[in-house]
Amino acid sequence: LVCSIVCSTKAMAVLRILALCIFAAGAVSAFSPSLSTQGLACLRKPRGICKMSSDAQVGSASSPNTADWNSVVDRIFASDQRPVILYDGVCNLCNGGVNFMLDWDNPNASKGTFRFAALQSDVGKALLQRGGRAPDDLSSIVLATKDGNTYTESEAILRIGQGLGEGTVLWPIAPLASGLALKLVPRFIRDPVYHYISENRYKFFGISEECRLMDDRFDERFIPEP
Repeated sequence: LVCSIVCSTKAMAVLRILALCIFAAGAVSAFSPSLSTQGLACLRKPRGICKMSSDAQVGSASSPNTADWNSVVDRIFASDQRPVILYDGVCNLCNGGVNFMLDWDNPNASKGTFRFAALQSDVGKALLQRGGRAPDDLSSIVLATKDGNTYTESEAILRIGQGLGEGTVLWPIAPLASGLALKLVPRFIRDPVYHYISENRYKFFGISEECRLMDDRFDERFIPEP
């Protein structure tokens, strides 16, 4: 029992550190949206969809029908089995989180562990529907895998953490710490913090006028629109 308490305490500490790193990266991006340096993916006008209407920003744009989203999902994983992270493309905090994940996911390799797509994109809407979520649901980061699993909220954050760090100083600390927190810290403890930040992200960090769909330095890791 004592050992479990100690391990749980350590796991919570690790979880706080990981969360602070991601949210700090988001905060930096939110307050300095034009920041672009070596190793930091810059926010820019994407190729394809650039300007987002107010309706698209809140997720009320039209979505693919059932037949369409099934074909989109098939195409996403047809030749590439890497998991896909879905993020809010107009959220400054979320874009900072994307920067953080890109910088710590084997940044010097052509391919990382993860691929990315905006929740507002057709790719994002298709994967949301595959996971049983509404196509206009922007309430959570999503991790979608080839085997059909869809992870959200703190579960998604920690499973992403398990795949980060390769090729950086975080390896193998990030995967081990995230796995420990995933096993020892229950969701009813993890999720409330995530909910608070997610529900207030626009208020605290603002909204971008453009939806980020691609990035010059990491094109291989962003899924193009069908």
